[in-house]
Amino acid sequence: MARGNGGVIGVNNDPLTELITRFTGPGTFTSRPTTGNVGVFVIAGGGGGGTTGSNKSGGGGGGGFILVPALSVGGGTPIPVSIGGGGGTNASGSDTTFGAAPNPYYLIAKGGGAGGNTPADPGTPGGSGGGGGGPGPTPAAGGNATQPGQPGNSGTYGSGFAGAGPSSGPSNIGGEGGGGAGAAGNSTGPGGGNYGGGNGGDGASIIPVFGPAQPWYITDGYQDGYFGGGGGGGPAPPYPPSGKGQGGRGGGTPFNPAPAPHLNSPGPIANSGGGGGGVRSGAPGQIVVKEAGGAPGVWSLKSQFAAQKSGTWPT
Repeated sequence: MARGNGGVIGVNNDPLTELITRFTGPGTFTSRPTTGNVGVFVIAGGGGGGTTGSNKSGGGGGGGFILVPALSVGGGTPIPVSIGGGGGTNASGSDTTFGAAPNPYYLIAKGGGAGGNTPADPGTPGGSGGGGGGPGPTPAAGGNATQPGQPGNSGTYGSGFAGAGPSSGPSNIGGEGGGGAGAAGNSTGPGGGNYGGGNGGDGASIIPVFGPAQPWYITDGYQDGYFGGGGGGGPAPPYPPSGKGQGGRGGGTPFNPAPAPHLNSPGPIANSGGGGGGVRSGAPGQIVVKEAGGAPGVWSLKSQFAAQKSGTWPT
């Protein structure tokens, strides 16, 4: 028997719990009939670091980062998604997409830029830019960040920073750090002096939308909720043991090889969108969607219509 609930006539609407849907490969997200807005996190694949031997290569940029607190998708809407892969050494990462243009909910995160080689090979542009290779006769520029300039919500809620590049300097400067989703790459080596490689820029946090704890976070405490860190640059010989560029917070990896205690020293962190350190590949991206829980006994006219149309209206 139909009954009144909050001013809308309909059958009982059982309460819904919050629902998190995560994609690490291509697929289709379909919103619940009662959904109006969703929180969305989209990150592209990180760029790979430069490939010059074992020294002076630039770090890859983190994948373009998007965090939308409330994206209007409507109830029962199927939305195709694609996930960008990480770039191989000296290659940019691939884009990640939520939906397709011209839908208003379309989002595109741009793949991270590649780190430069030497001599003086610049980092390439990307969601976050790749770091420049250590200079030869001339300086090596860092790549620009393209994510903030994307159209619509992709730029408004997007984040990415440039890779580092030395303005000048002798040939004993190491490779530069790739940009991250939260900060630019660094051109000052962790070991001090001219010989160290630059650190990758830090990624950005999704905690404001998804909360402080999720099972798919990088759970080492320091990186919880952070994604899209830049890769570290390669040092110039002769360098101190600490001279290898560090990866940025949020999945960025250090120059290879770089044993612990370098952050993320084993290699790319799965689906972090982190940039690869010198002579390393970048990490793939991901998409995560959050649908809020619903109040019991309340149907909006829009959600009732969507449920009827999709054949999910309860009896």
